[in-house]
Amino acid sequence: MTLSPYRVGGALFDRIAAGGGGAEAVAVFAGSEHSRRLVLLRAVVARAEEWGGAPGADARRAWSVLSAARHLSPGVVRELLCYPSTGLGLLHCLRALDGPYDGGSPAPLTPLTPLTALSAAAAVRTGLTGTVALPVHGEGVLLPSIGLARFPGAPDGGTALVHCGPGAAVETDGRRVNVPARHWEDGDGWLAVRRAAVMGRGEPLLLDDLDPYAFPSAQRAPRLTGRQYAHWRTTIGQGLRLLGSEHPETAAEVGGGLRTLIPLRSPGPAGASCSSAEAFGCLALSSPSSAASVALTFTHETQHNKLSALLHLFDFFAVDDQAPRYYAPWRGDPRPLFGLLQGTYAFLGVAQYWNRCLRTAGRPGEAHLAELELARWREAVRTGVDQLTDSHAFTATGRRFVAGMRAALGQVSLRGLPSAVVERAGDLAAEHRRRWVEVNGAVPGTPERAG
Repeated sequence: MTLSPYRVGGALFDRIAAGGGGAEAVAVFAGSEHSRRLVLLRAVVARAEEWGGAPGADARRAWSVLSAARHLSPGVVRELLCYPSTGLGLLHCLRALDGPYDGGSPAPLTPLTPLTALSAAAAVRTGLTGTVALPVHGEGVLLPSIGLARFPGAPDGGTALVHCGPGAAVETDGRRVNVPARHWEDGDGWLAVRRAAVMGRGEPLLLDDLDPYAFPSAQRAPRLTGRQYAHWRTTIGQGLRLLGSEHPETAAEVGGGLRTLIPLRSPGPAGASCSSAEAFGCLALSSPSSAASVALTFTHETQHNKLSALLHLFDFFAVDDQAPRYYAPWRGDPRPLFGLLQGTYAFLGVAQYWNRCLRTAGRPGEAHLAELELARWREAVRTGVDQLTDSHAFTATGRRFVAGMRAALGQVSLRGLPSAVVERAGDLAAEHRRRWVEVNGAVPGTPERAG
């Protein structure tokens, strides 16, 4: 497994800063995030080898399985390394290995369970023949990106054997669960990581409501019922088609980068969504209400994914300015500079989304909604960009990125909007600001104006 250098040319960097980048940007980020996972994997193996004993042996076995699986199918192993639970799971391994080791295995999981499970999934998906031992946890054995073999009543910490190769199966305590040939479909004793959609080049968009490492959120929804799953599939498909027809550049970014969805519990009628810097190509969202909500959510979270990947390649900050003291018109709490940057970039994409919606709005109600949302969020982005521009914490690269956002904001601000719409958006911004100040007080150095 070798690492590759990655370069982002000035023109592409500026297109990303302006809210875009398209398939070219996402391809670069997919490659760089894969290399980042390789570094993380090697760090886990090296740390385990320093320990020696059982962790060292477990790490060497997992590395050997992954190497053999990669020889059979490099593409499959690359997909697994980029799976969201791989990054978060390997970070768990590093944290566990940083603690004292007494020769035993912390119940219910050993320090290297995520790495061992990754190797088992690689063997199953590539057809590599062999056996991998995994602990039972929560009455089941999870194979990342594939599914969960269920063993009701099985105690945590018991050993299960994953038999890889043709006719893969998981066995423990005399019970056996076969992994279906179409492993993305449920079977006898088998809960699948199901598919929400198939992307443009045939890549499955997975809906993972099983893997505890797939996303760092306590608000994850429980396993979706068959009816709920059908709703997700239908609505996600409609949202992807909407993006493809009306927002082609965003559709290219989503199609080239998004690979996994994580269902969240809904906190209210408006729903919720979020992303993680350690889970490129993944977003978490509550049950989608419509195709339009899917398109908007994918637009918003793709911005977060792109910026997180870019920040893994470039140093934007010259000094640490992470005290939560900035006003963000989309949050109820003060934000650190990093959070303000992320939110401003995401809502730049939102403003651009509504600007494009105005070109295709067919009914007066659709046009009015797009005008109001555009007016609201372009002024919110202006508030964020003004604060970012005034900050002295950025490197020259960071300042170039903020300047690119400001230029893109200028483009969406060229569109004239009815005065009544602008006034209503101003009222909404002022009300948000008023409530924010009531809770948090005035923020030093931040203008008191609305928006």
